[in-house]
This record gives sequence, structure tokens and C-alpha cells, in this order.
Amino acid sequence: MATNSVRLEVITPSKLFYRGEVELVIVTTLDGDEGFMAGHVWACKLLDVGELWIQEKGAAKDEWRVAAVAGGFIDVKDSIVIYTDAVEWSEDIDMERVLSEKAKVEDWLGKHPDAEEDSEEMQKAKLMLAKAEVRTNVADGGHRH
Repeated sequence: MATNSVRLEVITPSKLFYRGEVELVIVTTLDGDEGFMAGHVWACKLLDVGELWIQEKGAAKDEWRVAAVAGGFIDVKDSIVIYTDAVEWSEDIDMERVLSEKAKVEDWLGKHPDAEEDSEEMQKAKLMLAKAEVRTNVADGGHRH
């Protein structure tokens, strides 16, 4: 008998962030948004900074849990495991902190207009801006809304 749900775990270095039965998981991979369900072909994909969308087992089709993810990877087998350095639910995002961090990065970029695009500092600045944008989107309900 086919099942329409699969166990999902989202793990950070410090804690088990989420564990539950889900019908659909959507993540941002390096190739764009991808969805995974029960019975999906086995896969291991790198995650980009992005949104995590979870449709829990038994939830209405328009009911989603959304979180901001700071990259990592997803391992899809008989269950799905997401490993990431940082993840937070939309309701836990501190927008004052996000805006403060974004302002610091924009200030740094303004003071270093000649920074090389591929320099380590520029890559860190771009990553911090991407995280701020994703956290802002997630706090506003995610880009799917």
C-alpha cells in the first residue's frame, strides 16, 4: 500500500529543529526550488540560502509551515533529512536584527566599492544580504504567498 507521507527531520549542529510526517517538502537547491514527497527517487542535493516549505501530513492543501534556511543539504531516501547550519520559523525571525545586519553589510559595501567580486569579503557580504532577504521574505509569509 502506498503512503502519502514521509518522515522529515531538519537538523542543525546544535539541535533537532523539526521531526514529523509530511506530505511535501519544498527547498531551495542550487538549481532552484525543488519539491520532495514520499516515494521520491533517492537524492542528495546541496541547498542554497532559501525558504523551507513543509506541508504536514493531514494539513489542508493551502496550509504550510515556512522557515528560513541558511544552506546545507537534503538527503532523500526512505525518509528526508535536511542538514543546515541555521534555520528559523517565520514567527521567530527578529526583524530588527535582520534590518540591522543588512544595514551593516550595505554600509560595508558602500565603503568598499572597489572590492573584487570574487574576494572572500565580497562573497561573505553577498551571503549575508541573501540571508537577510530570505529572512525578510519568510517573516512576511514567504515568496509563495
